[in-house]
Amino acid sequence: MTEKKLKLREVFTPGGQPSVTYVSRDHLNLERRVKQAIAKGFSINVVTGPTKSGKTVLCNHVLSQSGQSISIEGGQIRTEADFWAQIVHLLDLGRERTRMEAGTLAGTVSAGASGGIPKVFELNTSGSKGSTRTTQRSITYNVNPQRAALDALVEQDISLLVDDFHYIPQDAQKGIIQALKGAVFKGLTVILLAVPHRAFDPLTVEQEVEGRFQHIEIEPWETSDLVLIPERGFEALNIDSSDALNKAICAEGFGNPLLVQEICSDLCIKNDIYEKSDVAYKIEKGHLENSLSDIAKSKGFPKYNKLKAGPDARKKRQLRNFKDGTAQDKYSAILTAIASVGPKPRTSYDELRSALQTLLIPSSMPAKHEITSALVNMTKIAREKIEGEPPIEWVASENSLVITDPFLLFYMKWATHHDAPGSQLPTT
Repeated sequence: MTEKKLKLREVFTPGGQPSVTYVSRDHLNLERRVKQAIAKGFSINVVTGPTKSGKTVLCNHVLSQSGQSISIEGGQIRTEADFWAQIVHLLDLGRERTRMEAGTLAGTVSAGASGGIPKVFELNTSGSKGSTRTTQRSITYNVNPQRAALDALVEQDISLLVDDFHYIPQDAQKGIIQALKGAVFKGLTVILLAVPHRAFDPLTVEQEVEGRFQHIEIEPWETSDLVLIPERGFEALNIDSSDALNKAICAEGFGNPLLVQEICSDLCIKNDIYEKSDVAYKIEKGHLENSLSDIAKSKGFPKYNKLKAGPDARKKRQLRNFKDGTAQDKYSAILTAIASVGPKPRTSYDELRSALQTLLIPSSMPAKHEITSALVNMTKIAREKIEGEPPIEWVASENSLVITDPFLLFYMKWATHHDAPGSQLPTT
């Protein structure tokens, strides 16, 4: 019998749960910390880390070894009702329940059901003189989704994982956290995943959970860990790849394992590799730059374009003149400045202003209120016009711009400012 060949998508899994290329980072005790939190119990566990940094992969891996669990996507939740409806659906609990109750003519039969008794029938029986009449009735009642979901999770010992919790609207967050408190007290395991600067959202919306809150921070990836992804994956596919190429791939991943998976997968496709090779195949490193450019265009363009367009303008925007002779409006100029200093996951206002001063002629330099106003508008666009997790946020209290999406950072480097200093590939 011919052995089934390992497929490319089974090895490199951008957006999926890896097996061959799963990296546990044991030296950081990540799995152990999550396991200990689950074992300790009676807390709402918040696991934070950069976007697409492996939080979901890590927690799913640990939960798969710890019993039953279900996962909810925060990006799909707009209201409390959405949240409980998804759990009810995943647990197949149904919307109605029916039960039989019986009693005597002299006794009282109580429904005991919320939501009324829409369907009732009675069956009367009688015997000889002096016998007792009995009554039976079927009661059908509506299920309360929140109560049904919490009862099932606790009774069946099913852990609840909420991915991208920070993306749930705050008014819905508050109701969800309030409802989860009692179930956590009864032993329900809850893990919320969020980006680092939104780690304490549960406390912000509900102060009473402070004593039942546990924060687990996932450290950024180092190249020494990321490089295990191409090493293990290429070996599994019988591909000969140099150490220099593996490191070059990871150097372009912005410390993000999903992006490294994506680069490796695309590089294999560029070399016409779709499954494990029968003979050792030496991968062509010359395709790497093409892969980086193609991934950048396919992943970051829509988000970047919406941010660059800015809000709907009532009048034509003033163009800002660059020292190189080009001209862009305020929003495009700010994005160019952000890219010129990295781009980086976090850029301070002072860094951004300094970059603009370097790029623009003095007469085109926007005032501080113009820059911060644009950053506030970009944040609003990111929340309201871009699906999924907002990729960018101006944190006024910290005077910093946070870019949480590595694909947007990647796009800004490889698709819009490829010729900027530092954007070239390292020599391989």
